[in-house]
Amino acid sequence: MLKMYLFLKKLPQTSSLIFYGLALFWRCDPLKTSILFFITLLNALLGPLLVWLSAEVIDEISRSPFELSSWNTLVWAAIAYIGFTLIVDALQPVAEMQKRLLTAKLEAYLDEQLMKKAVSIPDIAAFEDASFHTNTQIIRYNEYFVTMWVTIVSQTLSGIVMIAAGSLMIGMFAPWVPILFLILAVPKLYWEAKLNNATFEGRKEVQDLRRRAEYYAGVPLIPETAGEVKMYNLVPFFKTSYRNTSMKLLHTLSNDQKKLALYQLFWSVLQSLATGAVLIYIVRQALQGAVSVGDLLLFIGAAVQFNEGINEMFAAFAIGARETRHLGNIHSFLHSKNSMENGETMLPDQKSEGFAFDHVLFSYDGDKTVLDIEKLDIPLNKTTVLVGENGSGKSTLIKLLLRYFDPNQGAIFYNGMPLKAYDIEHFRSHATAVFQDFLKYEMTLKHNIGMGDISSCGDLSKIESASMFGGVDLFLHKLENGYETELGRLFGGRNLSGGEWQRVAISRAFMRDESADILIFDEPSSALDVFIEEEIFNKLNRLTQGKTVIIVSHRLSTARFADHIVFLEKGKVAETGTHDELIKNQAQYANLYRLQAEKYV
Repeated sequence: MLKMYLFLKKLPQTSSLIFYGLALFWRCDPLKTSILFFITLLNALLGPLLVWLSAEVIDEISRSPFELSSWNTLVWAAIAYIGFTLIVDALQPVAEMQKRLLTAKLEAYLDEQLMKKAVSIPDIAAFEDASFHTNTQIIRYNEYFVTMWVTIVSQTLSGIVMIAAGSLMIGMFAPWVPILFLILAVPKLYWEAKLNNATFEGRKEVQDLRRRAEYYAGVPLIPETAGEVKMYNLVPFFKTSYRNTSMKLLHTLSNDQKKLALYQLFWSVLQSLATGAVLIYIVRQALQGAVSVGDLLLFIGAAVQFNEGINEMFAAFAIGARETRHLGNIHSFLHSKNSMENGETMLPDQKSEGFAFDHVLFSYDGDKTVLDIEKLDIPLNKTTVLVGENGSGKSTLIKLLLRYFDPNQGAIFYNGMPLKAYDIEHFRSHATAVFQDFLKYEMTLKHNIGMGDISSCGDLSKIESASMFGGVDLFLHKLENGYETELGRLFGGRNLSGGEWQRVAISRAFMRDESADILIFDEPSSALDVFIEEEIFNKLNRLTQGKTVIIVSHRLSTARFADHIVFLEKGKVAETGTHDELIKNQAQYANLYRLQAEKYV
């Protein structure tokens, strides 16, 4: 009883999700939704109508012979029966077509909603959460769910009509029969919903297994990993890992299907026994002359329609209880509140200060501190270089400056205002960056560079200017179609070397050289030789007026060109100053500089 109470208690929430699902249909395509539901209702009405007509035809035949020339009631009933049968047959492929089209539209609509949600998330913490990727995969690879949900809604509408029509026809002979069938259906609904919920393929543990299996299967097949996979002969390892994971997934799904099969067998037998008992009762009535042959056929047909309606509607409800869980995941994800709050202040045109850190503490997991900065200034109108060994917190500091994360404690200021006060989109529109893990877009060279300022993606003169700054013009003559050359292997384009890709990324960043007040470069020259590196940093030093230029580098030779150096060690600021000042200090920076310089002596 408690379980039944809990089940009924959840009905309002389930109902709200069902209405949300119906709203999704309407939003993605009102016309196709209307057509599909109209055809579904019409089909559901025609079934009971054909049963009634067939009963009328049989009764008329038993009363008078069939004469086509007389155009009596029998002839009209027969013609109507044939006509409605043709309509049912004609509507079936139309309904299937509309269902497929609506499924495709709903898939596209959900993908758009997912992209809209991704845009609305201001920080990147969510994107580094494993559950985020599980949720996005559930939504993106949603063909099964969307098809099922279209079917569920259609079946529910059809089932309601068939139950109502069947009840009316059966009620003329035995009003207690619909009540009997409903009494049997209610516990079936409860247990089917409970079992379908427990065996739901969209549940987290199943999706995690699917995602892991896809990862193991995909690693040996993508160009980025092909070299290392072959070098270390990793295909057997990934093949074994894929087999083990897929077998575990198959075992889980197999157990689910066994439970469902046993349950369905039990209720099918029980329902068949009840239907058989009812048929024995009505046949006895017919043998005693209480009902006509047509009435007997009408009763049997109505009972079949009623049971089909119950099976359709309650199966839809039972599966729907499972699928609404999926729908609930979609709703919760798409309507989840962002953890990072947006400010309202817009950046002024004139800046008077750069960045300032005030007692900033930050950790990714809330446990291990990655940054612990009591005081730090990154000045305006100067080039600041962040240096330090791997793991010292350089890249994390950059993420805080761009407000991809907020500090756990303390505050970061820019132009005298806390970063939290600024409108995030407006703030980032006045910044540009080259990241250590920059993207290689599978697009033309023009688009690869133009992505830095999407509004100027078609401005070839601006793209050419940016490419000269980044050094793309030095290898442009090698590309057969110039800026229209397709890059990357995914669509059969040309691949570039690591250094060439890095120049493309630098050029992309300089699409905003005029509008950006904050220029950030995270290891921008790791794949470049020292001569090109020096050339790029000389160009950067000429762009500092009115701007804050920040460079992250593991090469201390880079710091020689800087106005200001910040040396980080284990997440703390160890030293700040110019190159000459830090060399004179004879501390960590000077020691590390000598170690690196010895490699070239």
